[in-house]
Amino acid sequence: MNKLRDSAVRILVISLVVLLAGTAVYAFYIKKASSKVRTFTASSDEVGFMVSNPEGKIWEDMYRFPGHPCGAEYSFNVNNNNKLRLSDWSIRIEFDGPFEIDSSWNGAFEADGNVLIFRPDEELNFIDAYTDRYFGAVIYSRYLLNVSSFTVTGTMPLDPGVMPLTYVLFALYLLWLVYLGAHLLSHARIEKLQKQRNHDLEIIDQSIRTLTAFVDAKDRYTRNHSVRVAVYAKEIGRRLGLEDEELQNLYYGTLLHDVGKIGIPDQILRNKGRLNDSEYEIIKTHPIKGVQMLESFTAIPDISDCAHYHHERYDGTGYPDGLKGDKIPLHARIASIADACDAMSSDRRYRKSLGRDEIISEFTENAGTQFDPELVGIIVEMIKEGFTEQVQNEYAPDDD
Repeated sequence: MNKLRDSAVRILVISLVVLLAGTAVYAFYIKKASSKVRTFTASSDEVGFMVSNPEGKIWEDMYRFPGHPCGAEYSFNVNNNNKLRLSDWSIRIEFDGPFEIDSSWNGAFEADGNVLIFRPDEELNFIDAYTDRYFGAVIYSRYLLNVSSFTVTGTMPLDPGVMPLTYVLFALYLLWLVYLGAHLLSHARIEKLQKQRNHDLEIIDQSIRTLTAFVDAKDRYTRNHSVRVAVYAKEIGRRLGLEDEELQNLYYGTLLHDVGKIGIPDQILRNKGRLNDSEYEIIKTHPIKGVQMLESFTAIPDISDCAHYHHERYDGTGYPDGLKGDKIPLHARIASIADACDAMSSDRRYRKSLGRDEIISEFTENAGTQFDPELVGIIVEMIKEGFTEQVQNEYAPDDD
């Protein structure tokens, strides 16, 4: 559940970052494109230009050009045929002859030979989509003028409201919000299930600990033995990189590794000396008894592995099935080495606990024969770090 929740959160965060980054790039593009000065000429379909025939607005100046129509009032019109507004515009008009400017309206003209440049007044500095602007001037020339060419320049700010990508981004944000809502609902449901699961695990944990207490209570010398073995095993699993759920299953499995001893007579378990052959054969039945006791315990996968195989040896000479190497389940191999560590670290009726160097030596000498060599390296590291000693003190054999 935690993995699913974390994965969903990662997707939400990553998708939001991507959306925000995409929006920022999109906004930058709009700003950049909107500030770019564009040029429209006579061949452009986006911007048009017209000049009205002066007709009756023509007169002669006998002093300048006797006998010639030399003055006229010219009216011009710029058409924005684009769906975007044209802003900060100006126009360059080239005529077929030289001229002089007398006056103008709706803007200011500059004359240079046969070229006229017009810049509109501030209130006319933009042309909305599919609209036009009128302006004009009184011009003196020897003959009536004709336009040779024109060039309109200006910016066309992009309107996000009419761009398809805007709607795509909006749809993606909407989908993100829907996913967020679904995640929040799912999270609430998962939290509820997690609480129920934790409650169930607490019941399982208490049940297993109660059962383990029955086993350890049969002999005060092994009091808390199963707990210490489980703590060692879980730390070994953690250092192996096992996931949380598997670590918890390993912990429960090792807690119950000796459950089969409930079926072993007390006089054998409490024997103060070494066992004779017949007693040893009875002791060797506790793995099978443990499997039989746990066969209906299906809530935790493979929970009987530790009880069944923790006396198998890496070289195949163990019991009850004589499994070898990796054929022995990993949890059982971990339980085996954790069990041996606690046995050597604890006092028994027939001997005192071994010292740290002696225990390390035992593991090193039996790597590859009794124990998985990889696990030997881990348990030796734990002993040197003082982890096992700390566990021994925390769960001392004489604790009630």
